[in-house]
Amino acid sequence: MATKHSQKCCEKLVEAGAVDTLLKLIRSVSRSIPDQEVLKHALSTLRNLARYSHLAEVLLDCSGSVQTILWEFVRNKEEGYFIASELLKKICSIPRGVEAVRNSPSLLKRLHNLVEDLRRKAGYENRNGRGLVAKEQVERRLKEAAELLNLVANS
Repeated sequence: MATKHSQKCCEKLVEAGAVDTLLKLIRSVSRSIPDQEVLKHALSTLRNLARYSHLAEVLLDCSGSVQTILWEFVRNKEEGYFIASELLKKICSIPRGVEAVRNSPSLLKRLHNLVEDLRRKAGYENRNGRGLVAKEQVERRLKEAAELLNLVANS
């Protein structure tokens, strides 16, 4: 993707109104496999834009952006989960991003609940030892969620 390599390309996309369009797209996708591929690309593009703090500010200015991204983080169990996690970490690396999450008790509660659910799931996987792959995936997801929660709580 060009946004991965070029700040100028990212700035042109933002000028053209791509952030709102991508957020609307993210809100409209279903759980189908083709839609999940589209979702991954949309989240990746936003993640690449958020690498630049002035463009992350633009993302924060869009109505419902943090809620949309956090919702995808909570409900996605595949690759989109990790892309949304990276994006949220970049957003929370600026003070305004942390405040956006902190100012929404429902978002914080969702994030806390996700961490608790994943801790329970990880404990269950450790006790039952059903499969190494499932255990590793739960632990990886837990690590991402806990890092994000710590970033929000301690910034």
